[in-house]
Amino acid sequence: MTQNMPRFDTLSTGAESLDHLLQGGFPSKQLSFIYGKANAGKTIVAMSTAIQAAKKGGRVFYIDADRSFSTQRLPVEHDLLERIFLFQPEVLREQARIVENMENLLGDQHSLIVIDSVTTLYRVDSVGPREALIHNRELNRQLAYLADLAARYDVTVLLTGQVHSHPEGGFWTTEPVADRTLQHWAKLILRLRQTKERDVREAKLEKIHGRDMEDGPRAFFGIDETGIRDAQA
Repeated sequence: MTQNMPRFDTLSTGAESLDHLLQGGFPSKQLSFIYGKANAGKTIVAMSTAIQAAKKGGRVFYIDADRSFSTQRLPVEHDLLERIFLFQPEVLREQARIVENMENLLGDQHSLIVIDSVTTLYRVDSVGPREALIHNRELNRQLAYLADLAARYDVTVLLTGQVHSHPEGGFWTTEPVADRTLQHWAKLILRLRQTKERDVREAKLEKIHGRDMEDGPRAFFGIDETGIRDAQA
């Protein structure tokens, strides 16, 4: 590869503890999925990874369905912003059009595709059983397309997702929205959650290289005005 066409097997998150947990970072050629409750750190990890990709000369296509991408939240140098292309769909079908056009945007440089959150518009649009079925099919189609794109173009795809709670066996269980669909397509799954320390988050690896991990390893990272960093619980 030439220097102006960088390719990476993994992309750093910006925190060594997370990179070590992920065996180097988020891998190319497959879909990675981060999920957790609100304020668990999903967006800051996605933004930090995007910045790391831009620093290495890659191009970033950031689909910001949550309207969470902000340079006030995480400062980004101007020259790096020029490598980050931001999209803000308002409905699931618009998100689909952006995804379907992604192949036309990819160049010779390594690309990172982020959707934060991939289930935001899915939740808003699914107001009844029939609509839920239609939009589940649409989400499944988008993920299938992204998985194919990642494999053919050596692209890194990073998805974030929200969670919901439901009763099960007399207890309330929390799981990702569209859990079955995302479990099927994502080869790496990372769960984030808050800790007792206000600025520290726990990351648990639930799946890697397509293999489920029943009691996966954990790592901790901190959040501050510069992004994410190593931390201890």
